[in-house]
Amino acid sequence: MQYDEKIGLLKKLRALKQIPERQLTALAEFLRPKPLADGAFVFAEGSIGMSLYFVSSGRIRITKLMADKTHKDLAILGPGEFFGEMALTAEAPRSAGAVASGACVLFELFRGDLDRWVKLNPQQAVHFFAELVHMQSERLRRTSNELTLHFNLGDLLADRSRTAPDFLTQVLERTDMHLEGPWSGAAYLCGADGVAALTASRGDPRFAEAAKTPAFAQDAASAWLDDLTFHVVLPGKDKPLGHLVFRAPKVLSKEDRDEIERALTAVSRLVSTGLEIHLTTNA
Repeated sequence: MQYDEKIGLLKKLRALKQIPERQLTALAEFLRPKPLADGAFVFAEGSIGMSLYFVSSGRIRITKLMADKTHKDLAILGPGEFFGEMALTAEAPRSAGAVASGACVLFELFRGDLDRWVKLNPQQAVHFFAELVHMQSERLRRTSNELTLHFNLGDLLADRSRTAPDFLTQVLERTDMHLEGPWSGAAYLCGADGVAALTASRGDPRFAEAAKTPAFAQDAASAWLDDLTFHVVLPGKDKPLGHLVFRAPKVLSKEDRDEIERALTAVSRLVSTGLEIHLTTNA
């Protein structure tokens, strides 16, 4: 990688934006570009951490091995974000794994190199660590919101007296409450023929009217339909059990879109389990 290209990429990293170019040039000497192919491991859960990583391009999935031997995505990080920061303070096993989601480029910063840079630039180091703490706080807030949502949806799973349409209506309401801003939403229940029928809608009346005619293919996967609308598939054994559609009140940043996609995709698995229970119980 050419030196000018490296400096240009570093300037786009959120944690480094407050650092003057002269000090950034000094830090650039220690930051090593690390290109990765899709599916490549940055590090495995349980490995000993020695460095921090900044995402320059592409996306990284932070994953955790669960008790049933499956992996759960804890976060999806995009350009400008960082991960592995605990390795800067302690030589301890990584609490989660990191995997490339598509081709990406990282910048790796070893703990010893950071110590040397801090000694040379103590004032700029204060801004650097303050931004890391701020970004960590935002990440923790998003995680707390997601845990609260999962707890609220878990309550619905325990109440088996609800019909499937009522269950989906309550899921839509509780999920919509956890999205920041006046989102709109619609819930669909699939019949035996796989055709989705509108069960409930919330928010903007214009969205509610448009929701009467589903804008997604019956066999589509969870994904953004456009800049504002995310489609959640509720998978069953052979065909979808239902669908949820959420529409944002304004265009979101790529970081926010990635975070919402990860959170709603995780919710889909929980809701699918609950919907299957309610369909079976009230058949």
